[in-house]
Amino acid sequence: MIVVPDAGPLIYLAGAGQLELLRLLYAQVVVPRLVYEEVTIAGAGLTGAVEVASATWLQVVEHDADPTLLARLDPGEAAAIPLAEELGALLLVDDGEARAVAAERGIAVVGSLGVLIAAKRAKLLDMVGPALDQMVDLGMFVGPALRERVLVLAGEAPSRTS
Repeated sequence: MIVVPDAGPLIYLAGAGQLELLRLLYAQVVVPRLVYEEVTIAGAGLTGAVEVASATWLQVVEHDADPTLLARLDPGEAAAIPLAEELGALLLVDDGEARAVAAERGIAVVGSLGVLIAAKRAKLLDMVGPALDQMVDLGMFVGPALRERVLVLAGEAPSRTS
């Protein structure tokens, strides 16, 4: 399966030392140049820039932002969504509005935390909790209910029954 990531997940996964999971979980990781440059050039010196620039397995492709999406989304998301649509790929994005647009277009979506759960299930990651904590430390917002759900899905917390 091909995955097309937006900048946020690349930054959070790299910052948590888990960027390599994308290479291990997906057949191809195809990144619009706008997204790649957002992380590596505009974000030079920031979390994830060096790791993403060093990931030679990322396929960086020219793909412009869809002008009709720019009113709702940032340029990286507006490039990643149509690219995922064209490739029939999974879209890797955390932003709620971008996820809504993808759903409107029938594009399958996974977020950074979904990647961690998939990696745990594939036995590529021993524990989701520490990586999740690192992402939160980097600024990712994860509310208590979502945190609990992720840890339950990862088999790291007991499920609550009502």
